[in-house]
Amino acid sequence: MVVFDAGILISLLTPRTTERHKKERLDFLVQTLRQARTKILIPTPALSELLVHAPDLADEFSRSSVFEVVPFDQRAAIECSLSIRAALSSGNKKGKQNAVWSKVKFDHQIVAIARSRVATCIYSDDKGLRNFARSVGMHAVSSDELPEDPSRAQGRLDLGVQT
Repeated sequence: MVVFDAGILISLLTPRTTERHKKERLDFLVQTLRQARTKILIPTPALSELLVHAPDLADEFSRSSVFEVVPFDQRAAIECSLSIRAALSSGNKKGKQNAVWSKVKFDHQIVAIARSRVATCIYSDDKGLRNFARSVGMHAVSSDELPEDPSRAQGRLDLGVQT
């Protein structure tokens, strides 16, 4: 299982024209995960952020077997409380993030959902979220780090065949 945050979902489902290469890499990632039968988890906090930008996508994930919306439930709440308590007791509640505390708590929730579901990786273009996930031992990847679809890199040869 892997987790997609809101930024990845927005780029995947409502890309801007300037994000064509990012969309292609994300499509290839989803295709690869689907072939490997890896479930893509969407934490409800990330879903709510996506729906702010694209409200028409509310039912998008119910039609796909590869995506699963996962709530901030009791398991995630316990996990989140442990990480926030550790951050507060360290004297640096924001860790390496230079963000407002409400955003940091949001990141704690997403990571807590991922950890409570034993996800192996979080895909996010949010540097603060990636850094926090890595600080608690999770693998975190940005869309810039994703490989391109090798079939798209394959060019066509003009062999000059005349008919």
